[in-house]
Amino acid sequence: MSGLYQWSTGGRQRCVKKALAVRSGYETGYYSGSNDRFARILQEYAVTLLDIIPSLRGAATSRLDPAVWPATTHYRHGRVTVGGVVLHELANQFESPTYVLDEASLCSRRATVSRGFGDAEVRYRPGPFLTSRVGGWVAHQHLSLVVDSVSELAIARRSGFAPDRIVLVVDSRGYASLPAPGHVGRIVVDATAPLESVTAAQSPQKTVVRVHPSRCAEDTIARVVNLRGLDLVGVHCDTAPTGDDVRNQLSNAVAVMCDAYRNHGVLSSELHIAIASGGGAAARSADLADALENAVDDACIRNRFPRPRISLDFGETLSRNAAVTLTRVYHIDRSQRGRPRVVVARRVRSSTGDLVAATVANRYPLGPTGTFAITGCNREHSDQFFTGVVLPQDIRAGDIVALVTSDGSAALAATTVVSVAGGRASEDL
Repeated sequence: MSGLYQWSTGGRQRCVKKALAVRSGYETGYYSGSNDRFARILQEYAVTLLDIIPSLRGAATSRLDPAVWPATTHYRHGRVTVGGVVLHELANQFESPTYVLDEASLCSRRATVSRGFGDAEVRYRPGPFLTSRVGGWVAHQHLSLVVDSVSELAIARRSGFAPDRIVLVVDSRGYASLPAPGHVGRIVVDATAPLESVTAAQSPQKTVVRVHPSRCAEDTIARVVNLRGLDLVGVHCDTAPTGDDVRNQLSNAVAVMCDAYRNHGVLSSELHIAIASGGGAAARSADLADALENAVDDACIRNRFPRPRISLDFGETLSRNAAVTLTRVYHIDRSQRGRPRVVVARRVRSSTGDLVAATVANRYPLGPTGTFAITGCNREHSDQFFTGVVLPQDIRAGDIVALVTSDGSAALAATTVVSVAGGRASEDL
């Protein structure tokens, strides 16, 4: 105890000297003064005990939950960094809001999925954040790519993606015509898709039919089989990340494949499985893999059907815990007592998941926290993006707020997508 007291009094000047040297870049003399003046210097330079005494970091609880934030998220001199890049510098360099992807976290989650599901094909759906760099990363990780539009398909092809690993989803919107044969490996259709409008002009297009639990797929399969430009290769089913639902949905899907062979003589060889993002499916890949393998084996044995090739779609969950949305605070509205609002960019909410964490990224907050609502610039109720957000009470205009969602999607409609890795940031075009 005496040693701790000696450090807190006699060693105080040496700690401040080190803090000033690190933060200011030059040596300074000993500083003597009261405890209040010492605290003001630490606040000014955003220095904490963890910065002054690095050995404490291993014993201290992280201020950013590693179960929520990207794996490379850290505080450096009071400022939040991801992938070795200071977040508030990204917000200053690019237009706000900015969507930041951590490549190291993406690689880690991709490895987790691969270990759980072995030889199964893994498909990634980046959605509106598909860029040439993201497409190149997906190709480098040997993932297949799910695209929802011809424009996304063009980006994938421009990034050098192999056509046979591109899956184009065709819904009720339909398309005037498919891309030239060889530009896309497979298409996924359901009962609402205008199949006549997606018929390939030359060679048959590999086609996967989506099976809905409450809708019979027999009519859709018959339409695909009767169109010369389409080649039925498999079925697609959606399931929740639970053992019971996996067993029920896969049993139904294999039964549909068996009926297609008996009624039309078409032997489907692919089973596409989309696992809902809720509940962290990728994180529990080992348990899901066992349930999936058992369900497929049981369904094939029951229907006396050869085992199909498995293709998995985790939606956007591969970017869960791998992405952060940055936005600048324009105003703090405290006009309504007990209902303060943080007014950010005039953008719409784009997240498909819930907001799970938020923090001030450009400085280490001081004092207690409070509950805020995050709204748009016009502060109307219709532009209220999130409620019940825990932020420091000293938040002010000009601060950069980092937001994390449960599924890794952008919390706000971002204008810029940036990838970070190894201390470098690259704008994705």
